Amino acid sequence: MNFNGHELFKAFHRIKKSSMGRLHKEFMQNLKPHEFFMLKTLKKMYEQEQQEAQTNNLPLAPGVKISQLSRESAISMPGVSQTISTLEKHGYVERIASSKDRRLVYVNLTEAGRQLETDVSNSCFQIYDEAATLLGQEDTQALVRLLDKLAGAFDQIDRQQCDLKQKEKIERKTT
Repeated sequence: MNFNGHELFKAFHRIKKSSMGRLHKEFMQNLKPHEFFMLKTLKKMYEQEQQEAQTNNLPLAPGVKISQLSRESAISMPGVSQTISTLEKHGYVERIASSKDRRLVYVNLTEAGRQLETDVSNSCFQIYDEAATLLGQEDTQALVRLLDKLAGAFDQIDRQQCDLKQKEKIERKTT
C-alpha cells in the first residue's frame, strides 16, 4: 500500500471513530454500528417500495424480504437474519409472515426502530453541521469537492476491476 493511500485510510478511520463514537455513546448503547445501518437500509428500502407501489398502483407488502436486504446490503442471508434477530430482540424490527404463504417472511421497523433511526440520523446531521461550522464554509466546500472526487476515483477503480474480470472470463472461455 502506498504511503498516501495508507494515510487516507487512517484519516477515514479517525473520522469514523470520532463521529460514530459520539453517536454510539448518545443513542446506540445497545446496538453495533452494522445493526444500526441495517435499520437505515430497511427504512430506505421500504420507503422505495412504498413509492413504487403508489406510483404503479400496486399493493404494498408489509415489509422487506430478508433476501432483498441481503442483496442490498451485500451481506449473506444468515448474516442479515442474525442481525434482524438482534434488532427484533431489542424491539426495533418485527417479522411479518405472509398471510398467503407462511414461508414468506417480511421485516419492517417498529415505531421504536423508526424513532431510533430518526434520532440517530438527526444527531449525525447535527455533528456534521457542527464540524462544517468549525471548518468554515471555504474549507467545507473544498472537502466536499475532494470527497466527491475520491468517490469518483473509487467508482473508476470498481469499473476497471469489473472490466478486468469480464475480460478474464472471456479469455477463459476462448482458451
